[in-house]
Amino acid sequence: MGRTLGISTSFAIKRWPDPEDWASIVKQELGLETVQFSFDQFDPRGYAESVAAYAYRARNACARHGLNVHSTFAGLSVYSHNLLMHPLPEGRRDGEDWFEKAFFMTRELGADAIGGPYGGMDLPASKDAGRRREAILASEESLARLLGEAPSYGIAAFYWEQTPILREGPVDMAGTLAHLERINAIRPKDGAEFLLCLDVGHAISPDAAESEKDPYGWLEKLAPHAPMIHLQQTDGRYDRHWPFTEENNERGIIDADRVLAAIRRSGAADPLLLVEVGHAFEEEDARVLNDLKESVRYWRDAIAREGISEGGAE
Repeated sequence: MGRTLGISTSFAIKRWPDPEDWASIVKQELGLETVQFSFDQFDPRGYAESVAAYAYRARNACARHGLNVHSTFAGLSVYSHNLLMHPLPEGRRDGEDWFEKAFFMTRELGADAIGGPYGGMDLPASKDAGRRREAILASEESLARLLGEAPSYGIAAFYWEQTPILREGPVDMAGTLAHLERINAIRPKDGAEFLLCLDVGHAISPDAAESEKDPYGWLEKLAPHAPMIHLQQTDGRYDRHWPFTEENNERGIIDADRVLAAIRRSGAADPLLLVEVGHAFEEEDARVLNDLKESVRYWRDAIAREGISEGGAE
């Protein structure tokens, strides 16, 4: 048994777009072997030839540095779209098209899993019970179709990331579990499995009860259903994605020892732990790299204290 610690390429947005650069940082500077590719690095809806060429570069760079691309993930840029919850049918079809193109790039990168939120409801629909129900049903229909299509791209799993926004899905633990069960019940039996990605910074919804705002409670209850966990530092008020520096750890609510203890108490198998941090584009570049190193050290030290060895690439 061992903990696998990896990182999302969200850290590299705009600073290190060349796969050779981010792959070198992940392995040579951070000493990690597992990476999740964020689509903020390269738009999957670019020219097919360009997407394939970039993916080829990324595969080669990862092979040279001994990295495993575990999965791909919807990034910040597409998260600003309504995707499968768009109020108009042409908007939902556009969202489906984005995921289809992302499936293609995932295959080209050599990964067999993709993830992220899959849509956000518009405000007028969210305030009307009937329209809200229609939006949910329409998004689930689109999602089920995509899950059925995913295996043709070699994709076996879709990691749904629960968010703190009620217009994007359930913001409580019971609702999250029920949603997992519902989608897996309606998806094609030979389709990609619908799994959970838990983010330790997402137990902050203003629409949730206070009992639903404890990240460790989420881990204890849902870690057995979440083979992937995103790690970020936050103040419990907003979805900050701060790095785990000494300064941020003093003001943040996420403690590595408590996270690992909650996972152990949950009885979960060893979930993939992915550092998912970001910096302002104005931040000093040297500080960004130092913060990444400090964040990885912070989690590596906690894993060592836990007495469970750190695993390699899955």
